[in-house]
Amino acid sequence: MKFLNITAGIALYALLFVSLTSCQDVLDIKANEVVDQADNYHNVYDADNAIWGLYGKVSDLAENVVVLNELRADLMDVTPNATVDQAEINNHTETANNKYCDPAPFYEVILNANDILSNFDKMLAENKISQANYGPRYADVMAIRCWTYLQLGIQFKDVPYITDPLQSIESLSNSTLFPTKNLDELIPQLITDMQSVSAYLGVNMLSSFYNQIITDNGKNFYLNMQFINKHILMGDLYLWNDQYVDAATQYKAYMDEADLSSSKTQIKNKVSTWVWAGSNEPRFQVCYQRYKDQDVTSFRNMWKEIFYRPTTDVGNLGTIGLQDEMIWMISYSGSTNSASPFIKLFANSGVGEYQLKPSSYAIDSLWETQVQQSNGFVFDGRGRESSFDYVNGQPVVLKYLYDYYTSVTTDLNRTIHLNYVNISNPYSRTGKWFLYRAALLHLRYAEAANRAGYPRLAYALLNNGVKTNFDWRRSDGSFRADREGVQYSSFPPLNDSVAAKPYPAPFYLDARQNDAPYTFLRSPWRDNGGIRGRAFLVNIPTPDYVHDGLGNDHNDSIQWIEKALIKEAALECGFEGQRWGDLLRVARRESKEGQGTVATIMNAAVSPKFHGGSANINESNLFLPMKR
Repeated sequence: MKFLNITAGIALYALLFVSLTSCQDVLDIKANEVVDQADNYHNVYDADNAIWGLYGKVSDLAENVVVLNELRADLMDVTPNATVDQAEINNHTETANNKYCDPAPFYEVILNANDILSNFDKMLAENKISQANYGPRYADVMAIRCWTYLQLGIQFKDVPYITDPLQSIESLSNSTLFPTKNLDELIPQLITDMQSVSAYLGVNMLSSFYNQIITDNGKNFYLNMQFINKHILMGDLYLWNDQYVDAATQYKAYMDEADLSSSKTQIKNKVSTWVWAGSNEPRFQVCYQRYKDQDVTSFRNMWKEIFYRPTTDVGNLGTIGLQDEMIWMISYSGSTNSASPFIKLFANSGVGEYQLKPSSYAIDSLWETQVQQSNGFVFDGRGRESSFDYVNGQPVVLKYLYDYYTSVTTDLNRTIHLNYVNISNPYSRTGKWFLYRAALLHLRYAEAANRAGYPRLAYALLNNGVKTNFDWRRSDGSFRADREGVQYSSFPPLNDSVAAKPYPAPFYLDARQNDAPYTFLRSPWRDNGGIRGRAFLVNIPTPDYVHDGLGNDHNDSIQWIEKALIKEAALECGFEGQRWGDLLRVARRESKEGQGTVATIMNAAVSPKFHGGSANINESNLFLPMKR
């Protein structure tokens, strides 16, 4: 069990639930590993133990999820220390015997989830748990099962879809119990599964249970970050199914509930910015001291603190805490049962084996080509010294190593730096797995809005924020009377005498901020700075053929914005286990629009990593062969 000792008085029993049952066609399992867990479910505390055990299994998926989504794509590469299995994944030459082609770890999660769901049903029927306690717990387990199936579908395409608990060893041999679903069949099925728990999609955010602090190996973690958010998962499933309004509705529902759960409505998950004046605490942004943006010595990089701060960092009113950016993150305390897998993969000192590294394409053609605002410096604060850096002369994936290296803040601008030479504990295995955060949410929401016919809103979220891009002026360039009808996502005003027409839900974002002599307004999205704005980068140049506003769009406008969003996702969320899925989701759409097969589109997207060569992605290796 990875998490123990809830300090706020929740009594969790010792973990008894460790189900290792699985499908014989998928896992190599011994008969004596299949055990009856029915006697372990007596009350709500046993139910919580089962959920903790399930999340322990999820934390074991970190290496598989990150390696498969990043190494198969364009941002990560192998080092001479890589294993044969890793080299095959990188080169798309893997066979079913490859370690990463074994779906067993994923099915351990799924089959544990199936057993939990079945026993929760029994507990409810036998009055061992109330409906109030049953509903949200059942929904959380269902969400984890659906998320895990989505990971399998993205990588393997055709997956055995198992929902029943396996009651005996004999049932494993009956293959008729386990229908295979391909990705096109799987995603609608997962949507149906999540719709069955739709009444509880937002419960965990407001529940007192999820706002406790847990302690493991002497380290404190907020409980709520350890759990998947069901609104966001539902949004992702709809996005994969090309149901764009439905996807945006779920993303917006999460944003609205996040506001309700926080007193900092202008900050919570808003990708906000605040110009640093020398005393104000900036948000998670790249910035310079006010009026000194030409002076590199006044540079300050708070973006990297997303990966540095502990989960207990909540900030204060007016300042930002980690919970205002991080939505789902699993922490590894470094104990025997909670060790980060990323140190071995990425670190080139101490216990690190330096098997994987950033691709030179990601460094040279993506991060190192970005241009900053105002000063024109070619630098992306999310790249060098943030997502990656050169350690001992070697390029290193840095995002997962902020807890490994010693940190120092020696400069006047208080930017943290990592000391790669003097490591306080070179055998430490603490770390974090970043599964979902606000920037990714905005990129996904923008992707849905763009495809739903609102590319101007997508452009605003991608670049420099809602307020700037919807600040409609009169035809002579002056402010509109009383500044009515401006600074919220809206259609252009028909003339100087009428207000702008707001976008309908879920695409209406209010960013109004007015002072005297205008109507005083402080609206929730007023500090939204956009993904690139928060990184102090120039806007993506807009080609002439991009048209804004519903009804005036051309399909090439939507496609162009989408490509820009996916490229930005690489810069913002590189190495976070999202890249292959992002590329595949878009390639599936582009293929439907006649731009080529999914395999040829994916090959073109990944090939730049091979320095003029080809990734050799084709119909036979687009998806992984599943070990049987």
